[in-house]
Amino acid sequence: MKEKSTLSRRHFLQLSGAAGATALMGLSLPKRAFAQTEKTINVLTVGDPWDLALQTVVNQFTEQTGIKVNIESLGYVALQARLVNSFLTQTADADVIAVDQMWISQYADNGWIRSLDDFIKADSDTNLTDFLPEVLYSLNTWRNHIWTLPVGAYAQGIMYRTDVFEAAGLDPLPATTAEAADWTWDKYFEMLEQLNGMEMDGTTFYGTTVIGAQPVPVVHMYTQLAASYGARWFTQFPNAPWDFTPTINSPENVAALQDWKRLYGWSPPESINYLWFDAGTRFSQGDIAMFYHWTPYFYLVNNEGYLTGTPSPVVDKFKTAVLPTKLPGAYVSAAATAEPTAEAMAEPGSQQVVSLGGWALGMPSTSENQDEAWQFIKWATGAEGQKAMGMANTKGYQFADFARLSLYEDAELQKIYPFLSTQLEMMRLGNGKVVRPPCPIYTSLEGVYGLNINQVMSEAMEPEAALELTQTLFQNILSGNNMIPYEVESYDDTLENTKLLIESLAGTA
Repeated sequence: MKEKSTLSRRHFLQLSGAAGATALMGLSLPKRAFAQTEKTINVLTVGDPWDLALQTVVNQFTEQTGIKVNIESLGYVALQARLVNSFLTQTADADVIAVDQMWISQYADNGWIRSLDDFIKADSDTNLTDFLPEVLYSLNTWRNHIWTLPVGAYAQGIMYRTDVFEAAGLDPLPATTAEAADWTWDKYFEMLEQLNGMEMDGTTFYGTTVIGAQPVPVVHMYTQLAASYGARWFTQFPNAPWDFTPTINSPENVAALQDWKRLYGWSPPESINYLWFDAGTRFSQGDIAMFYHWTPYFYLVNNEGYLTGTPSPVVDKFKTAVLPTKLPGAYVSAAATAEPTAEAMAEPGSQQVVSLGGWALGMPSTSENQDEAWQFIKWATGAEGQKAMGMANTKGYQFADFARLSLYEDAELQKIYPFLSTQLEMMRLGNGKVVRPPCPIYTSLEGVYGLNINQVMSEAMEPEAALELTQTLFQNILSGNNMIPYEVESYDDTLENTKLLIESLAGTA
C-alpha cells in the first residue's frame, strides 16, 4: 500500500505543549484539517549521510506545506550535549531532533520527548504498517509506546572485492540467506587468512579492516560478532522480568573477543584508532579484501573518502553479502521464527542475530510548534520524503537507509541500489534490543566495554581478563544505579508486542 502524498488532506491532532507523559494518558483529542502555514520549525540533526540527503530535498516539504525548516547539523557528542542541556533547562531549543536509539529510554522516562502514539493514531497516512517492524522495535519503541520514527536505519553486512576473490580462486559470497546455510564465521576467517598479504596489480592486501577506536565506535562493530556467537549483556532483557545482572564474561563472549583479536591481526595496524568512516574509507582506498560494517557503507564506499563525492577505486569491483553465522544452519532457524524459543536458543549461536541501529526523528516536549513538527517528522520518515532522499544522489552523495518495505520494493530505487535485497534480509533479522541493549545507562556501560575491547587489541590485556574486568565494572555501575536488583516495573519488550502495538496504532488490530 502506497503512502498518500497530499499533505493538505492529512489530519492531525491539535496538541498543547504538554510534556511527553501526557500522551501516555491516552487522551482522545480531536482531529483538524491541516492548512498551509507560514511557521518556521527548527530541526537539530547529526552529520550522517541521511542528514545531507534530507537537506537536499527539504524544500519539497516547504513547497507542499508552507512550513519553513531550519536544519542545524551537529557532531554526535555535540548533539547529545546540546539536547541534554536543553532538556534540563526546559529550553525550547528545537521542534524536531535526531535521536540515537540508545537515548530513547532516558529521554522517554524523563519526559524529555513526547510519545508519537496519538499523532500516529490520528493520521492514517502515517502508514505505520509500511515500516519494517524490526526497525520500529529496535529504534523507536520503549515501554509499549512509539517515541520517534526512523529517518535512517542501519543493519550490518559484508563488502568484498570481487576481483580479489576471483584472483584467489574463491567463490562469490552469498547475497541471500537462502544461499548461506554453510556460510560461517569460521569460513570467513579462513578466507581472510588466505587473502591477507595477497598481492595483485602491485597492491598488497590486508585481509580486512576493523573499527577499533574506543569507547563507542569499537563497540558498534564488535558487538555484531559477539551477538552472532550468542553473547548477551544481561541475564534477562528485553524479555520480562528484567534482570540486569551482567553476563558479559561468558564463554561465548570470550570466544568472540579472541576472534576479534584475530580480525585485528589481519587489519591495518592503525585501525585500532579507526572511527566508523575510517574503516569504510580504508576499504575505498583499494587495499582491503573484505570487511563487515553498517549497511550505509554499501554505498558510501563508492566514494574515495567519507562523502567526498569523488569515485573510489573500488567502484564496480565489490559486492555485498549477508553476514556469516556462528553455526551452520543458523539462518534456517532464524527464518523459522522471529521470536526465538528457549529450545531454539539452547545452543548459543544457533540463531543469527543482526545488529540494527540508526537514527530517528523525535519531538521535544518543549516544542511550541508540535503540529508543524509532526508534519515534518511524518514527511521526512514517510515513503515520499525517503524516496526523494534516495533519488537525490547529489554530487555522488547517496541514501538507501530505508525503514519502509515499499521502498525496498521500488524499482527505481532498486536500479540505483542493487544491494537492497541483501540489506532487507539483514534488516529482517535485526534486533537492536539484544545486540546493544538500550537500557537507561547504556552509555556508561558502552564506555567501559569499548575501553576494554581496545585494550585487548593493543595487547595490554588478554580477552579473558578484559571481560572479567568488564563484568565487575558492569556489576558496579548497574548496582550503583539501582538496576541490580531491578525493582521498577518491567515490560515484556518483544518484537511480537511491537507488532501488536503497530496494529493497534494503525487501526488494523
